[in-house]
Amino acid sequence: MGQSQASSTSDWVTAESAATGYAGDATHYAELEASYLRALVIERNIPMTQDCAELDNLDRDMLINLLLSYDAGVASVVSTNRNCPFERKTSPICPLALSVLQKVRDAPGYMGCDIGGTLVKMVLALPREAAASYDFPDVFGESGRAHKHLELEMETSCGDCFVVRFLSGSTSQLEKAAQHLGLHRRLGQSSGCLTEMAETPEQEPFMTCISQPVKSLQRTERSLSVDTMEPQSPFRRKCSDWSGGVFSSSSRPIRCMATAGGGACKFAPLFREALRVDMQPVKELSAVIDGLLFLAARSGHTDCDSTGGCPLGHTKLSSQEESNVFTFNDDGVAVPVDWPERLFPMILVIMGSGVSILQVNSASDFLRVGGTACGGGTFLGLSRVITSARSFDEALELAASGDAKFADKLVSDIYGEDGCANLGLPGNLTACNFGKLAEQECSEADLARALLQMVTQQAALLASAFARHAGCIDRVFFVGGFVEETNWIARKLIATNFRNLGGCAYFLRHCDFLGALGSLRCALRGVDDSA
Repeated sequence: MGQSQASSTSDWVTAESAATGYAGDATHYAELEASYLRALVIERNIPMTQDCAELDNLDRDMLINLLLSYDAGVASVVSTNRNCPFERKTSPICPLALSVLQKVRDAPGYMGCDIGGTLVKMVLALPREAAASYDFPDVFGESGRAHKHLELEMETSCGDCFVVRFLSGSTSQLEKAAQHLGLHRRLGQSSGCLTEMAETPEQEPFMTCISQPVKSLQRTERSLSVDTMEPQSPFRRKCSDWSGGVFSSSSRPIRCMATAGGGACKFAPLFREALRVDMQPVKELSAVIDGLLFLAARSGHTDCDSTGGCPLGHTKLSSQEESNVFTFNDDGVAVPVDWPERLFPMILVIMGSGVSILQVNSASDFLRVGGTACGGGTFLGLSRVITSARSFDEALELAASGDAKFADKLVSDIYGEDGCANLGLPGNLTACNFGKLAEQECSEADLARALLQMVTQQAALLASAFARHAGCIDRVFFVGGFVEETNWIARKLIATNFRNLGGCAYFLRHCDFLGALGSLRCALRGVDDSA
């Protein structure tokens, strides 16, 4: 497989044809070797007559004719059926995103992952001496980000020093990238032209730890038992240029990756086949709590000890970092604060596509007490319907310049200022979300702001009710992707609403990575258990 062959194939396969099987004309196929053409016939499940049953015996012209016939059929369906799934447009996969995924796969040290319905979050604990070789670009692909301002350092009791790095991206981008690498691996195997490149000797001590199973995790039927794992030896890479790089399934050891979120089950077969990664599922809510305790332990909080809550066991942690916890003052300014002196019980509000509310009584005792389907997915979905925003960032940008009072009916709109004073209620309280739209119109910026306020108010009201019942109105943490750093408006709204309700809302710098940090903790525990 020559370099020019690989590059042109990569540009073509990663476009719409990779997702739909529709290439459009014969010039694409003319550039491909016979082994690639055979692999594409198999990939698209193209039916063949008995005369064509022996795929390996078909020449290039016959393979191209099969593919062109398939394309013509797809084109016919698309032209007559607007709802045909082949009509969906998919953007090309960025080579840089593929390179990052491969680099993550091969990184030494330990890894934790959280794959949600919208976003995937990864946390890498890299040996300090190897960290410089595993730096990542700030932006890669459509949604990939390296959050360098969140990096941490840690040192274990054994003297091992690690740099903890944080990556995120859309779940759909991760799925497409993994599918692409899996296709390339199959194409590379069929081409029979793989070159070997051994890892450098200084990396070898870390190869064993990343290929070990996480023994403390409960295995599913799809997971490998320890006895069926390949011998733990330094694995070999196949081609370092990932514009056309591939690797064979038999030459790489399996890397076990502790993973929280629904993707731990959904994508397990794909990661196993495409990347030789065996996902070990971690209970999602436990992972979020463990991630929070990871951060609390860094501050030396005494509630994270003998209960099993301390995520790293015997660990010395760097103190040269920003405070991980903060709230907002009356002026709407974020201010760092200390962790509550008493941590348990506390209320943990996880805001993602929906909202889950947990009462956490100790590191090992928690209960989901409630939640709401009105969350970040509601905000984005309705924003796309009633405004021109097409993405979460665009919806937030609109909300930043809007004012909810032009869409929402307030208490003062119903009772007047004097009536509010008699009732003892602030006039600016929302009486009815979008209540004024029955009488007047408003700008789409005001609509976006009202949507954001509706979602945050629901979460704050529910959380305050559960917190009062648990006796911890002063210990409520709001975490999850919806309240990550770009959504500063939601954070301010929640803090204001909660303060009006007599409580204090806490936020975390790493609020969107708690599940991944908790998964990392499980991976580290598994290594400790096997020592």
